[in-house]
Amino acid sequence: MSSATMEICERGELMDESFSFHHMEYILKQNSGEYFYAKLNRRMPLDAAIDVDTLDPIRIPTEHICPQFAPGLTRAPEPLPKGCYVKRASLLGYGTNVSGDDISRTVLGEARICETLRKNPHPNIAKYHGCIEVDGRIHGLCLDRYVMTLQDRVETGTQFDADICFQRIKDGIRHLHNLGLIHNDINPRNIMIDADDNPVIIDFDSCKCEGEELVKGGTIDWEIENARYATRENDFFSLSKLQEYLFASVSGFGVAAA
Repeated sequence: MSSATMEICERGELMDESFSFHHMEYILKQNSGEYFYAKLNRRMPLDAAIDVDTLDPIRIPTEHICPQFAPGLTRAPEPLPKGCYVKRASLLGYGTNVSGDDISRTVLGEARICETLRKNPHPNIAKYHGCIEVDGRIHGLCLDRYVMTLQDRVETGTQFDADICFQRIKDGIRHLHNLGLIHNDINPRNIMIDADDNPVIIDFDSCKCEGEELVKGGTIDWEIENARYATRENDFFSLSKLQEYLFASVSGFGVAAA
């Protein structure tokens, strides 16, 4: 296929079970809107220029990444709200999916979680507007756009009240737990900061009802290793790591009881 009709939209290194390099994976998008994946067995810098014509792309069936729009879900308004963000599933790792439709099932699961949160809003939980529906399938989730991640906020080096920030993150987690939901992937990249310096929890593709078996794990160093089920302890562990992170990063942080 001609490189004029395709562009690389994602790229990454995939590791084996021992965390050694296995292969490079590239996700490509055709002008038609279809997606493809390609593997490269030699290691390349992530910012290296790649001639698409040298890759051997394999088409990703739409049904494997875009689930059918289901009853009970909300369609995002048209036109989309000003300043919104459309979350689309990462397709990296598609070639290693056991069943092929893992991504589709994850997208549908996150849409259902977001629907619950839309009906039960909280100031420290991302505001959800609905699904982007195309030809009866979910192509994205529409949420409010925020200023920066908590990690970016800490790295700016400008002063902020980390104690209040942490308390509000805990409030958001408590709200999830009261709804019977476990986030399972709390870390500084999954907390955004809004224009009022308020923390907002995002990214619910690992979120499960309490007691359910986990399908998608959390983030290395921020999760309980080998956790199999969605339990409150998963979020409490991540919160304790987050507390340590803020205490180490921001002077004057008052340690608050979890």
